[in-house]
Amino acid sequence: MRDKNLETKLRLVTLQLENWKKLHDLITYGLDQAKPIISSEQERQFTEIRGNLLQEIEYVFRELNMVAEVSGKAMNVLQRGASLRGLRDLSKEEVRRLETDWNGVFTKVGLVQGQLKARRKDLAEQTAFSYYLNRLLRRPAVAH
Repeated sequence: MRDKNLETKLRLVTLQLENWKKLHDLITYGLDQAKPIISSEQERQFTEIRGNLLQEIEYVFRELNMVAEVSGKAMNVLQRGASLRGLRDLSKEEVRRLETDWNGVFTKVGLVQGQLKARRKDLAEQTAFSYYLNRLLRRPAVAH
């Protein structure tokens, strides 16, 4: 059995996680003072990924019912890192907050992805008949 809504949510969360991983790679590079100068291509990638996340987070987090849990942390990460070059100017305390907020968002989105995958596995093991029977039995009685 497959659930189209579940598959859509799983695609959304997978894309969101990929963008957060890419952002982390660039942030890590930007924070490393030993790395060579930041190229305009890296800055463009950073801006593109950051822009994608800014456009999508409200919709994705609302679809996954996690706006209250991670929206503020996600915005903190995206606002604190306005540019890749600007990351090198952050204080140690700001870097720690950035890393903590990024980890909080990444962990929560990863947990949701795991829950959705578990739900997908459960559905795959069900027959269409058992799926609809369970839905019918869980439906509350309607009072007239």
